[in-house]
Amino acid sequence: MKKALAWTGLLLIGAALACGGSPPPAPDAPAAASSAAPADSSASAAAPGSAASASPADSSAPAAGSGTATATVDSQREPFMQGCLKRVPSPDYCQCGFEQFRALFKDSDMSKETPDTDPRFAQLQQQTLTACASKLPEETVKAGFLSSCTGDEPEKAAYCQCAYPALRKTLALGDFMGDFQGPRFDDAKKTMVKTCKGKFPAAVAQAEFMGACTKNDPSTTGRCACVWKKIKAKYSTEEIAAGMADVGSTPGVETCK
Repeated sequence: MKKALAWTGLLLIGAALACGGSPPPAPDAPAAASSAAPADSSASAAAPGSAASASPADSSAPAAGSGTATATVDSQREPFMQGCLKRVPSPDYCQCGFEQFRALFKDSDMSKETPDTDPRFAQLQQQTLTACASKLPEETVKAGFLSSCTGDEPEKAAYCQCAYPALRKTLALGDFMGDFQGPRFDDAKKTMVKTCKGKFPAAVAQAEFMGACTKNDPSTTGRCACVWKKIKAKYSTEEIAAGMADVGSTPGVETCK
């Protein structure tokens, strides 16, 4: 039942997508449209929150026993709570999450693996966001956001410190655990990039863009450098970092070879 116990990897995924990086166009498709990407993805220019890459499979929560005896949901409370608390120091939130888990998997044999396609995983994520967000202390969410945003690049600190309150003005605390998709989140990011203009280090954004763009084919360095110049002429560094640069509509990008 590894996947069911690993739900804690979903926590704070929205923090990264709030300013998800702008993935470069594929080498064979210079006009491809850009979209938000997780902060710790190699396709990200930069973003506040590497937690975006977290998925059920990433959790440090221990797997259920592999024995043949049927294991109950309640027998999984301890490993579930341990896995959750490693990510979030909030017993109330973790207990609330376990209650959602218990309700959805009450008829399951915890000694068996559950397929990745089991729709209950998506339902568990949504129910946890809805029912448990209020259990998370603001400082816990903010600290996780800032830590994952800055990562191992302290030069991003000023941007990250600006990004959180800018987003928080219009977004609820629970929103930071969602996928940051939809008009409301787009509006929040638009406000954020204006508020934090000039705070994202351009050199970092360019280096990450180039690294992602040339990852699969180092010979595309010249074309990727051309694409960077084109999008940088149209968008601010913060807009690129937030995944708001539409590569396909950028003037002249089709000439990059």
